Amino acid sequence: MAQVLVVADDLTGANATGARFARTGMRVTTVTPEHVSQVSGDHDVVVANLDSRHVPAEQASDLVTDVVEAVWPVGLVVKRTDTTLRGNIGAELEAAYEAVRERVPKGTRVRVLFAPAFPGGGRITEDGVQLLNGVPLESTDLAQDPLWPMGTSVVRDILAEQTSLAVRHVPVRRVTRAMLTADLLSGDEPIVLCDADSEQHLSDIAEAAAAAHHEDGTVWVAVDPGPTGALLAYALRLRGQAGTRGPLLGVSASTTGLTARQLTTVARTGAVRFVDLDAAALSDPGDGHADTVAEELTVQLTSSGFPDLCVLRLTSSTEQVRALPAQDRAELPVRIARLVSEVIHELADAEGPQALPSGLYLTGGDLVASLLDELGVHAFDVGGEVVPLAVHGHLSGGPLDGTPVVTKGGLVGDEITLVECLAKLRRAVQSRLRQVHSEVSEHVVPVLSKDPA
Repeated sequence: MAQVLVVADDLTGANATGARFARTGMRVTTVTPEHVSQVSGDHDVVVANLDSRHVPAEQASDLVTDVVEAVWPVGLVVKRTDTTLRGNIGAELEAAYEAVRERVPKGTRVRVLFAPAFPGGGRITEDGVQLLNGVPLESTDLAQDPLWPMGTSVVRDILAEQTSLAVRHVPVRRVTRAMLTADLLSGDEPIVLCDADSEQHLSDIAEAAAAAHHEDGTVWVAVDPGPTGALLAYALRLRGQAGTRGPLLGVSASTTGLTARQLTTVARTGAVRFVDLDAAALSDPGDGHADTVAEELTVQLTSSGFPDLCVLRLTSSTEQVRALPAQDRAELPVRIARLVSEVIHELADAEGPQALPSGLYLTGGDLVASLLDELGVHAFDVGGEVVPLAVHGHLSGGPLDGTPVVTKGGLVGDEITLVECLAKLRRAVQSRLRQVHSEVSEHVVPVLSKDPA
């Protein structure tokens, strides 16, 4: 049965939001409203494209109510909004809120978690104001939008045009996990509007909302352009069924400047959590650094938050590594490999295959050989090259048997090569999941959108 219902007002946004859920291994389909009940039994996430951005507000509200009724019960309802807040924002938000409130047990608190930011697309929310590449909406070309000319970027005012539901605003200075949990537990306003200017803010918001749910049973309706709904579903531990595993794991033992720039590029393009490793501290057996890093890596790989990617990175410079005694320099890749291998084996023993990384990215030739040896891999099934000298394939043997992998040298490619490698890895992970779910018949329903924007 479907665990998540995403209600979108146009096809482009519907599919983009669905892709966020697909990254976690959930089975996702986008359909028109009349087909939602037909596919809900065979997918984890049903994305309903209402094509409602330019219809009257009352009609849009009715469509939202109908699809919630058709799919209920689900673990989470997500109302996908336009990244620049065009369309029937207030009317559809209120309809989703009321539809859920009518269907949960009496006395259950229902609230809307509204996080309109999409930092990866240049949309952020500061002081309750929506900015497009740092500029208020009414000061951009959106002011002349032929169908939805934006006269304000104050989110509360945009909502007030179509709903009278009270709004509680959480400013960006309070968007830390500890403060947020208290904010989300207090107050009785139906809508909680959260500022955010980074993916980390959105992750913290989702974690805090999940904590509030576990503490007092609050049922959330997520309203956002895509990221936060997927983050909240993950934080609430709504998972796909067979074959679902953890985030991608990157292990970077390269100290080159190019590697550092590649990691910086990845950090700018989406959610990634770094676990930092110091070469000198790792070489000192009495330092305890290895245990600390292993513990943090375990936390990140099993976190209820949604990092699409967790990277263990060597932060020491080339000069710092060269300053180590020769024996320590030689053993550094082996020590890193042993640390990673021990974490993976312990996860497999304690939590089973579902806790293991869904894909593996490795950079540094000596590291690759050492890690595959430590993991008991007996073959690297080569699939091809992402770019010259960056190879993709699958592992054979060991706890990560069958896992997609990409390996690359520290001086290979340019600043976007790591992004390309990760894109290939994600596609391989999805292909593997489709094989696992091959017994599930796919429902492909053609949909049309009047507004591709």
